[in-house]
Amino acid sequence: MVPGGENHVRRQMSEKSGRRLDMPVIGAGALASGGVALGSALLLATSVRTDGLGPTAAALNEAFSLLFGAAIGLAAGSACVAFAVRTGAPIVSGVVAGVLGYAIILAPVLIATAPSDFSVSESISTAALGAVLVTPAIVLGAALGALPRSRDAPGRDD
Repeated sequence: MVPGGENHVRRQMSEKSGRRLDMPVIGAGALASGGVALGSALLLATSVRTDGLGPTAAALNEAFSLLFGAAIGLAAGSACVAFAVRTGAPIVSGVVAGVLGYAIILAPVLIATAPSDFSVSESISTAALGAVLVTPAIVLGAALGALPRSRDAPGRDD
């Protein structure tokens, strides 16, 4: 019997290979980051006042608020996942969780709430464009979340 049991062997193998991701943390983080992103997008959109603006300016203001709120939520979620994972690359885990959060929660909401004059293909292409626009925030969040772990990495002489 190995000291530490089966978990010790599994952790040691995953540390050597570096390929195994912490899927329970990524799955929970994906759902949490999608939920936080949806909540922050709706909160930011309702808190912005559009009184006295024309219809075009009001629509652009609402769209920017929704996009910025979603980006903040996804960045926070991917940062938390990158900080919390135990195995695998933290940045990759954070990015995967952020993208999954967008794909599982935000994209279906975006497609389902599309205006009635949008076809399904236009709604899907809009969701794909949204994914491209929030990806830099997801990557930034994952990198910031992984930063504390990189400072504690073995081999650093600070």
